[in-house]
Amino acid sequence: MARNSGRGGAQPPDAEDIRLIEAAASVFAERGIKGASTDDIARSAGVTRVTLYRRLGPREQILRAMYAHEAQRLMMSVNARFTPFESLEWDPVRHVEDLLVGTVFDIRRSELLQRLVEVDKVEAMAMLAGQSDSVLGAITEIVAEFVRSTWNADVHTRPMDADEFDTLSREVGSVAGRFLHSIAVMPDGPPVLETEDEIRSLARRVLVPMILQR
Repeated sequence: MARNSGRGGAQPPDAEDIRLIEAAASVFAERGIKGASTDDIARSAGVTRVTLYRRLGPREQILRAMYAHEAQRLMMSVNARFTPFESLEWDPVRHVEDLLVGTVFDIRRSELLQRLVEVDKVEAMAMLAGQSDSVLGAITEIVAEFVRSTWNADVHTRPMDADEFDTLSREVGSVAGRFLHSIAVMPDGPPVLETEDEIRSLARRVLVPMILQR
């Protein structure tokens, strides 16, 4: 029975799961979604196909685990961009802008996504859209926590009771998370964001009013 790692199951991926997921990512990036088989992945990782299946499951679940792993890596990269809340230079508006700037630029620099699109664009886009359910919950919670932390640090956020604070942060996290996720799923679609100024301008018009709740 597969461990169900990285796919919303009971067990999070351990170090060996992550090694296998990263080996799979290399194979998919090299051969494309259609061209890569579980035999190719097992051979690249130096394990048997049975071990690969027991660890990660069948091919579709390996894709899902790979997608979830890359999404988490990208969100950690975005988080590293933020000015610390305790810094005198911290500004709530720029903090929200940085969320979108980091998402756009870090996704554009994702070697895995670039290679998948380069080798097999149609299949890669279908895979990203089809695996959305595996990471949207995690992205929603990450963005909701971003929202709660921002509210706690921003002295201008309007007063809320505990229930509204929790419920609204999750609702905002869900909407903003889906928007950020769509940038990964449809990087060539609207809105067209070519420069950092364009990204910050969009964030000020759309994300800042929604997230800051002033």
